[in-house]
Amino acid sequence: MKKVLMTACCSLALGGFLYAEDSGAFVGVSYQFSQAKFNQNGDSVTTAGATVVNKTSADYKHDHFMNGAGIKLGYKQFFGASKWFGLRYYGFLDYGYVDFGKGVLPKDSYHANMLSYGVGIDTLWDFVNKENTNLGIFVGVGVGADTWIPNGKDFQKEYFPNGKVTYANFQTTIDVGLRGNFHKHHGLEIGVKVPLLQDSIFKDVDDKIHPAPFVTTTGNLKTDLDRQYSIYASYIYTF
Repeated sequence: MKKVLMTACCSLALGGFLYAEDSGAFVGVSYQFSQAKFNQNGDSVTTAGATVVNKTSADYKHDHFMNGAGIKLGYKQFFGASKWFGLRYYGFLDYGYVDFGKGVLPKDSYHANMLSYGVGIDTLWDFVNKENTNLGIFVGVGVGADTWIPNGKDFQKEYFPNGKVTYANFQTTIDVGLRGNFHKHHGLEIGVKVPLLQDSIFKDVDDKIHPAPFVTTTGNLKTDLDRQYSIYASYIYTF
C-alpha cells in the first residue's frame, strides 16, 4: 500500500513538472473598460481701470466611462523544476477615448484621447498545471507616462493664451488578475489596472487678456484628468 501511494505521489509530481508552463517571448492584446475623471478649477476678475466690474469662478467635476484597447510585448520566465513561479517583463501601450459631455466648453462637448505607455514587471503564480492547461494569478507594477489629447485648444488660446500644456505625466500602476495558458501558446487573462497618480494637463496662473480698451481680465485655470481604474480582458500568444 505504501509503495502504491509513493508511486501515485511521484506520478503527480512528475506530471506537474511535465505540464508546467514554459518560458518564452509573448505578445498580447486587450479590450479595456475604464473610468476617467475630469476636474477643472477656474476663476477670473475683470477690471476697468482700478474698478472691479466682474468676478467669476467655476469648479467642474465629472466621471465618465472610457473604452479602449492595449498591446503588450515582452518575455515570461519560470523558475525551478516545478515552474510554478515566474516573472514577466514587458512594454505596454494603452489607448482610451472618453466624452465628458457639455458644460466645459462654450459650445462643444469635451472629449479626450488617452495614451498610456511604459514598462512593467509581473509575478506569475501557477496553481494548476495539467496537460494543455495552466491556471494561476498575476500581480505586478508598471511605470511610464500618460498623454491626454483633448479638444478645446481654441478656447484655451482665446482666454488663457499663456497657459502651460503638459503633454506627458509620469505614471505608476498596480496590476492584478487571473490568467490561464492553454496548449502552450494561447493565454487568456482578466485583470484590473489601477493608476496611482493624477494627470495635470493644463495650468494657467494670472493670465491677462484685454477684451476692450482699459479693460483687463485676469484668469486662472487648472485642468486635471485621470484614469481611475481599468478592467480588461486579454489574449496573449507565447512564441
